[in-house]
Amino acid sequence: MTVTLNLNPEVEAGLLAQAQASGMSLEAYLLSVIEEVVHANPEASRTLKPAREEAVRRMLEFGDKHHLSLGEPVTRQFLHEGHRF
Repeated sequence: MTVTLNLNPEVEAGLLAQAQASGMSLEAYLLSVIEEVVHANPEASRTLKPAREEAVRRMLEFGDKHHLSLGEPVTRQFLHEGHRF
């Protein structure tokens, strides 16, 4: 994957200095920083999916509890109500 970053000059200079101090190109340095973040926090990718599933489950329960639906009969009803105005 190719990503383009538009860095402000101060950030770019700081990253370039850190890359040079590490004996790496800026691209290699940024790649190593990103890989380190991903490997240091593997829980982030695991917890996102259950949290999303929980949110969807709660929305479905809310819809059932309050008899909400966007099925065809409701949509048709709203369409006809709109013609009255």
